[in-house]
Amino acid sequence: MDSKINKFYSQHEDEYLEKIIENFSSQPSPKIKLEEIIKIVKENYHNKYIKINWTSITHLRKWDFINAAIKKLNKKNIEYLEIGVFRNENFDLINCESKISVDPDPESKATFKTTSDEFFSKNKKKFDVIFIDGLHEYLQCQKDTINALNCLNENGYIFFHDFVPRNFLEEYNPRIVNLWTGDVWKVSIELSQSSGLDFSVILADCGLGMLIKNSNNFNYKYLNDSLKDLGFKEFLNLNKTVCYKDADEAYKNF
Repeated sequence: MDSKINKFYSQHEDEYLEKIIENFSSQPSPKIKLEEIIKIVKENYHNKYIKINWTSITHLRKWDFINAAIKKLNKKNIEYLEIGVFRNENFDLINCESKISVDPDPESKATFKTTSDEFFSKNKKKFDVIFIDGLHEYLQCQKDTINALNCLNENGYIFFHDFVPRNFLEEYNPRIVNLWTGDVWKVSIELSQSSGLDFSVILADCGLGMLIKNSNNFNYKYLNDSLKDLGFKEFLNLNKTVCYKDADEAYKNF
């Protein structure tokens, strides 16, 4: 297993499950009944976790890497696409004149307020850099990835948010906590076994996936049957196939 990630593995004390239940009991969710949450927690509890503080491990954020990729491409008329934009926290910081965004939330500031599926079904453009931070569910992220690859120029970049869940609560799908990565990590397992693509995960900003499309003749490795029902426990074992990179090291390589 890659020491870049497993060196952060840690384990909670025996009483941690009770603390989680106590915390949920004192702050009930407006969307899910407390009894349902407690059942979910008990059934999915895993005492191992990844001890990373994303704000202290590096000062670099997703936009730093995206802008570095845009600069490295060094071409005129860069085309940028962002899937899942909401309030433009990332989008506004991207140094690119021609950029568009997609988000189905009517309250978002997206260029196209529609689903990514709908957008891609009508899209005719090619892009140089794409950032995927849409619905944090495996199959949707997989669809976004394939659609993005099909409209990405050769040698273009795709970045992904939330590829490193730190505990079973962040990973659990559907969402039960505020900071939610979901199970999109499964796409990182598939990408690491695909051909024609240079893929790694940077240890910054909730796990920033980075893909370079080396060839238009790529082959995406679908692992739906073996991955779809897995959870955080399996992530800790399966991520040995993924190349994880230190953030500062990855940034210097641009």
